[in-house]
Amino acid sequence: MIRRLIQWLWYKKIEKNKKLIDVIAFESVPVLSDNTKGIFDEMLKRGLNKKYKLVWLIWDKEKVNNFKSEHKNVEFVYVKSRKGNRYDWYAKAKISCNEVLIKKDKKQFCIYLTHGTALKSVRNYYNIPKEMDYCLLASKDVFDLQSYELCFAKEKAIALGFPRNDELTNSKIDVRSILGTDCKKIVVWYPTYRQRKDGFEVKGNSLPVIHDEEQAKNLNEAAKKLNVLLVLKPHFAQNLSYVKDLHLSNIRFIDDSFFVKNNVSSYQFVGSCDALITDYSSIYYDFTLCDKPIAAIWEDIEKYKESPGLVENYEFWAKGMEKVYTLEDFISFLERVAQGKDVLQKERREIRDLANISIDGKNSQRVVDFIIQKANL
Repeated sequence: MIRRLIQWLWYKKIEKNKKLIDVIAFESVPVLSDNTKGIFDEMLKRGLNKKYKLVWLIWDKEKVNNFKSEHKNVEFVYVKSRKGNRYDWYAKAKISCNEVLIKKDKKQFCIYLTHGTALKSVRNYYNIPKEMDYCLLASKDVFDLQSYELCFAKEKAIALGFPRNDELTNSKIDVRSILGTDCKKIVVWYPTYRQRKDGFEVKGNSLPVIHDEEQAKNLNEAAKKLNVLLVLKPHFAQNLSYVKDLHLSNIRFIDDSFFVKNNVSSYQFVGSCDALITDYSSIYYDFTLCDKPIAAIWEDIEKYKESPGLVENYEFWAKGMEKVYTLEDFISFLERVAQGKDVLQKERREIRDLANISIDGKNSQRVVDFIIQKANL
């Protein structure tokens, strides 16, 4: 603590004489992911690494050595190291989407790409510093809602679309080949983490709707009869051994290593599946761009409304998802997917057009154009 204070005082002392350096700093958790990754890739595509050093600032010291780049002028550093501090203070531009890279000098350009459009309340969890130059949102129609949730001045919001969503619309991969299946339909399930220490906790097993081995087996049997493969990507901290240990034929578990092994991103994979099951996650708004059926696990909606809470008018924003309260609801949704029935397409498209500026798959291009202009790159 004392060392950090001395370091801060030293930086403040030389702040008047400092000059920004030709560095663009990036941040995301995990590294090389989310909206920041889309900006990084677009900048590489345009050759900005020929003029600027592109630096990823990493919060986990032990993971720094896990990252190497084949591109020139790209570096990965621990944010609290001497070099990381130098880049943090002197970078000409800083781009983040999870842990905010705070503006250290009025001449620095800082943009926060956010972590998605909120359906569950994140107010006082993601608080955008007032010094931030701009905060990226997916559309103008969510300005009021998101500026309140993220606690920043609406005047700093820009609507250019989320870069990560380009992978949903532009990249199509052969998921059946990757998964080694010939199932008629592939439904991906991304459940929200439900065992938390900040006031909201679901008792017992952590997976909603499927509460025991018998229900898991019944769901698997239904999926098998429908020729549907259910691919489940739980939060890494969830305890789902009671389902995993059953080794069910039509319920497959994946984690982040699955994407690394198959050289695909999470959104490339999701965008190539036939339907999505989610709940209170921002992936709902993103996946509307795919124009495919979406279901929401709504079993614990009353508990979730208590803590952490949901955004204002959440009923309207969530109307593009079929609501799943029971195992029977879950199986009914799979049946409609298998039959090619899309009962909420009209409602979902309305939300898509409100929550996203465009479906053209050019969000990364728009954001990089904006950064180049405003940061004078």
